Amino acid sequence: MTPPENLFDAALNDEYMPSRRVPDADAMVEAWQRNSALARVNCPPTELAYGAGEHKRLDVFTPQVRARATLLFIHGGYWQAFYKDTFSYLAPPLVAAGIRVAVMSYDLTPHVSLAQIVGQARQATAAVAAQFPGPLIVAGHSAGAHLAAMVHATDWAAGGLSPVRLTGGLGISGLYDLGPLRRTELQPALQLSEAEARALSPAFVSPTSAAPFIVAVGAEESRAFLWQSQQLPSAWPGVASSVRQLPDRHHFNAPDDLLPLALELLG
Repeated sequence: MTPPENLFDAALNDEYMPSRRVPDADAMVEAWQRNSALARVNCPPTELAYGAGEHKRLDVFTPQVRARATLLFIHGGYWQAFYKDTFSYLAPPLVAAGIRVAVMSYDLTPHVSLAQIVGQARQATAAVAAQFPGPLIVAGHSAGAHLAAMVHATDWAAGGLSPVRLTGGLGISGLYDLGPLRRTELQPALQLSEAEARALSPAFVSPTSAAPFIVAVGAEESRAFLWQSQQLPSAWPGVASSVRQLPDRHHFNAPDDLLPLALELLG
């Protein structure tokens, strides 16, 4: 299913489909799943609910020593795919560095709206902050980077949530201007109006946290993803100061640089 003919742009659509641009993308996702299953065996997580509902859950991986910080990781999948179990593989290196890791699930489109998913990311962040006081980083990849940035632009009181003090944010190969997605095959599931796309785009909202937000992107990403990452520093001067291109990284291995980027935020 594609968007109406007057919206769909085939060339643009190709730019936003990394699974068709990266050789062996399916094999890499299968490796994520295998490595994540092994990670859960070697470092069993504790499940934490951040709300009512099957998918409002976090897997919390805790270091054996006292944690120096907590990192909330929000996965990608264009808000339509995956849950927390697929991304457990990212936790062990962070845990070994003394960082507690909370990997979240959320409801997916088209069963819920993107606005609802943004609300869930904010709800999860508030729950993690309440459960684990101390330094907190919110990080995400692809669509998860979009959600991490929206967390960085949260009016906590307006959402009925306790204020959260962020140590930093991190977006890897993220999506910060949702307007172009209305012209791709994602639109039937997202059902974004022009106004909704703007209201849910980090590039068009103001950060409510002064904490630094690192914008990182695989150097081998498509032009569209490179363009997306350029939008946030322009919109958030002083918070997202520049774009960090990750050498030899494409869409599916860019999250492998999560640890050094997180350590940079911790100083």
